[in-house]
Amino acid sequence: MKIIKADRIIVGDGKKVYAGGAVAINEDGIIEDVGELHELSARYANAVIETKDGCTLLPGLIDMHVHIGYWHWRKDTAEIAGSLGEITLLALQNMQEAISCGITTLRSVAEPHGLGKALRWGFHNGYITGPRYYTCERSISITGGHSSAHVDSNIEANGPWEVRAAVRQNIKDGADWIKAMSSHRTHISEFSQEELYAIADETHTLGKKCCVHAATKPSIEYAINAGFDTIEHGAFMTQEYAKKAADKGTAWVPTAYIYMYAAQYLKEELEKKGVKPTKPELLQIKYFEDSVAAYENNFLRNYEQGIIIATGTDVVFSDRPKTPIADEMETFCMLGLTPLETIKCATYNPAFILGKEKEFGTVAKGLYADLLVVEGNPLDDIKVMKNVKEVYKSGALMFEKGAKI
Repeated sequence: MKIIKADRIIVGDGKKVYAGGAVAINEDGIIEDVGELHELSARYANAVIETKDGCTLLPGLIDMHVHIGYWHWRKDTAEIAGSLGEITLLALQNMQEAISCGITTLRSVAEPHGLGKALRWGFHNGYITGPRYYTCERSISITGGHSSAHVDSNIEANGPWEVRAAVRQNIKDGADWIKAMSSHRTHISEFSQEELYAIADETHTLGKKCCVHAATKPSIEYAINAGFDTIEHGAFMTQEYAKKAADKGTAWVPTAYIYMYAAQYLKEELEKKGVKPTKPELLQIKYFEDSVAAYENNFLRNYEQGIIIATGTDVVFSDRPKTPIADEMETFCMLGLTPLETIKCATYNPAFILGKEKEFGTVAKGLYADLLVVEGNPLDDIKVMKNVKEVYKSGALMFEKGAKI
């Protein structure tokens, strides 16, 4: 038995904080108890006690929107293209980065064919270490639609029966979730309402959940109508949409940080090249600027409608960290949430969406000891979420600042 004591424990439910609290972890990596140190040390007299002065203990973070094997924008693209071996090594590196950011669970939303199944197999059989892993396998798009150019990580399908077949193939190939691509950078839905109904219905019939890239109108509305479990991006989500989604049980993974960063990134890349932007590049920049304005106008209002929000990073730029979840959390606070609400969006909410809230996502008795220790108090300043000191998964130390695990 081990007991970890910190200046405070943030449970992750958006409510409870233990001042000077402690958590007891048993030999199976399960949280045995949570409470005051004097109570736990008396109850478990033989436990090893570790004290984390000046630190906060909270649940391991969950990133619900990662492309763990994305390689298309890398400078060594020519060397990697088509090689699952190299892509797997890249994905493993990205998973280690995720752990160092405090992420103990991630959902990879479209990746090269076969990668997700292999990583999940390696994880469950002890060949690799990293966050708990959920895969969407390949995304599904219309012919010529968003992401269709990524032939290794996307299936083109048209009409209700073709999209049903694509869902079935993805699940046969090992998908935990299904992902549809229903919008790009214009206010249309690439999939028809009928096609989205078919995707959601087939997914749920086969006992899985589904998410949808739906950033613009009316793709957001169509996806909510169809009963998708999560809306990805949803930059132009309105209060009306948010209320409808909340009533239907559809959650939202805004990926707000990367949308806010994208316009700046694209401008900087053009400046480095010393060239004038083309019309398509100008339209792309404008789209992201309009998205930022939409997030700023609607994010807090949407949250107040009761929609469940979860963290996701969605970074595909080759020279950027793959999983900057602390930046996403800081963005949530900038958009109006409190640090306590934001931490719930990064812990309990995504666990609930995954259907795993009774296994992880909070610091509570009987759950896996997926824990994060940060230096400082994120309730005073959410930026300290970048000060990762230690990360545990199922009670095992996976990352320690300044040490090689």
